[in-house]
Amino acid sequence: MRRDDPATAAGAALPDGTAIVDGGAAVDGTSMDGVELEACEAEPIRVSGKVQSRGVLLVVDDGVVVQASENLSELLGVTVDDALGRPLAEVLGAEAAAGVRLADSRAGGPLGDSLQQLTMHGRDWLVASHLGGDGSVLVEAEPAPQSTGEGEPTTAIFQQTHAVLREAATASSVEEVYALAASGVRRLTGFDRVMVYRFDRDYNGQVVAEDVREDLEPYLGLHYPASDIPAQARALYEKNWIRLISDTEAHTARLVPELHPRTGAPTDLTFATLRAVSPVHVEYLRTMGVRSSMSISLLNEGRLWGMVACHHVSGPHTPSLEVRAAAETLAAGLSLQAVVRAAADRAHHAQAVADELRRLIGVTETEPLAQAVAQPRLLELLDVDGLMLRVGGASAAVGLVPQDADRVVRSLIGAREASAVADTAGVLTFDALPTALPDLAGALGEVAGALVVPLPEGDALALFRREVAREVAWGGDPGDKPVTVGDDGVARLGPRRSFAKWQQVVRGTSRPWTVENVEAAVAARRLVVEVLYRRTRPDFGAALALQRSSLPDRLPQPAGWHVAARYRPADGGRVGGDWYDSFELASGHLALVVGDVAGHGLAAASSMNQLRNGMRSLLVAHDGAVAPAVEALDRLAKQLLPEEMATLWAGVLDPATGVVDYVCAGHMPPLLVSDHHAAWVEVERNPPLGFLRARPRGGTLTVAPGESLLLYSDGLVERRADPIVGRLEELRATVEVTLDLEVLEHRLAGLESEDDATMLLVTAQSR
Repeated sequence: MRRDDPATAAGAALPDGTAIVDGGAAVDGTSMDGVELEACEAEPIRVSGKVQSRGVLLVVDDGVVVQASENLSELLGVTVDDALGRPLAEVLGAEAAAGVRLADSRAGGPLGDSLQQLTMHGRDWLVASHLGGDGSVLVEAEPAPQSTGEGEPTTAIFQQTHAVLREAATASSVEEVYALAASGVRRLTGFDRVMVYRFDRDYNGQVVAEDVREDLEPYLGLHYPASDIPAQARALYEKNWIRLISDTEAHTARLVPELHPRTGAPTDLTFATLRAVSPVHVEYLRTMGVRSSMSISLLNEGRLWGMVACHHVSGPHTPSLEVRAAAETLAAGLSLQAVVRAAADRAHHAQAVADELRRLIGVTETEPLAQAVAQPRLLELLDVDGLMLRVGGASAAVGLVPQDADRVVRSLIGAREASAVADTAGVLTFDALPTALPDLAGALGEVAGALVVPLPEGDALALFRREVAREVAWGGDPGDKPVTVGDDGVARLGPRRSFAKWQQVVRGTSRPWTVENVEAAVAARRLVVEVLYRRTRPDFGAALALQRSSLPDRLPQPAGWHVAARYRPADGGRVGGDWYDSFELASGHLALVVGDVAGHGLAAASSMNQLRNGMRSLLVAHDGAVAPAVEALDRLAKQLLPEEMATLWAGVLDPATGVVDYVCAGHMPPLLVSDHHAAWVEVERNPPLGFLRARPRGGTLTVAPGESLLLYSDGLVERRADPIVGRLEELRATVEVTLDLEVLEHRLAGLESEDDATMLLVTAQSR
């Protein structure tokens, strides 16, 4: 039986019509009866050449209109022939054209960034513009309503948006954030149904929250196949975050001329809010009985993880551009809330696994490492049925494992059918082992799933799960799609013909592996590697001991203030030169220090220790005067550590006033956080330690009641493949959601990092 053949994929059915599938999902939508299907996947939706008729679109090249939607005369009273080849000011009016600010147009971005209200030809319009890939500016205009939402004045839209975001900040779970997203967007936009989809690793979607008109059938909990949203549509959703189809029965308007006069190619409408959508998608919505639809992308670091889908069945529905911009802002904020809260849950679970594993290994310090790890308690923490660890030439197992588990794990490492549940290098997951290893199916026993975490020297940690039959409720049979053959002889899929609930039983598989499972296993790997290095490399153990002895045993907690800190080594417990320090001076003031010595290992840890102790002594000797203390530390570095480079942020806080005198020597800027708003502190910059030529310039900042100051080292945000500006913005956005240092570390530094990192957080408690 071929899994990609809908005629045979179901295999059998239960008496109630529930389909039974062996070894995976029902239909992957790539072929039918041996015919290759190209439905949707090759459709050029970003260059459709058409727009929805609710507004007009002008393509402006060097200030001149070169393309216009054919409904221009209907809405704006200017014919296409009169507009083409004319300056924008002659088409829209001089004042309106000046308001568009062509020179300031940017490529894409949030809708609200370019949105403005202009008066054109005696009527108010909402106008958005963006820079196209070919250098032209796309100007879109829609008539401005007198009111928005359900009679709500325009001025209240963003107040309502931020009220929902503040409510989400106190949510107790990810599920509550999902529910707030559905209800908040529905209140804002007035759609009959608003759903939150969450995608799995294969982009199959599940409705995880819904706010719906009482008389409509609920879709909560239903699954939808990845083929419902083709790959090129998902790529567009990652760029253009909000899309509205005002009326599935309305005609579209062509761009005239069809091709851009300068480029001779269709104009890219990726970021156009008016872009006409695929006829296949329109048919899909009509089949569902939907008259109007809107979707908002939910992103995590630029990648699509879910969507807010809005449906209206009672007629056409056109929320204004302002409402759509507010809904986009709301969805973006709630998306970050959900992502960070999910990361918090995973971080706490991974830490619990690491703490328990450290306890197990600590109790059996002399026992072989594999046997110390392979304990029944770990099965419960990792939510698995069996575990095998091969390290240092020895293997140990506990619970349910395959026969000849070593051979099975070696085969899995070389298999091609693995899935990557999370972006963690080398980790392999398998939900259907009999399919992945058909030659070893007889040796698997009850084992149907595996998660393999490679270790150094070809060793591995492997987790196993038994077979579990699963029921999946789909929003219609994923295989019920009509096939049409075009003039080119290619068979293409149309949209599903039914969306009635369709139940499927999946056999031959284990429970799916989640990101939480993967990250918990990686946390175990980090600790196993740390212990392995500590046992086999004396220099590694010495560096680790030196690093830990250099960090303060406790942090001062002056009245009205809270101080927290966190240090994490690089992968496998490899230490570097990052450190934090905080102590009380004789004056009652508080010293705050974060530093970073380049490099790893015993040499970096030793240099760090000297600088840390030197900074302590010099701050005491100079009675808390920061600039002279750093100047003296620079001289110490030049004389005793001439080959080292280090950065430093040192400050002294007056707890009575909240004023901090500081010096920044080549270090990352701190963040000041207040009421879920974070901003960078504009610091006085100086060269790194060892490179100062005079007394460093200092500065002051104030931490007011209710505010927090976050200091950190670059290991928290630096990644070789990612621009540092983007990583810093991710840190700033994340601290607006949470100041839990464990969560910040988990989200920014990840479970595995090539550099160590430290954070120091000082909070002035509200009075």
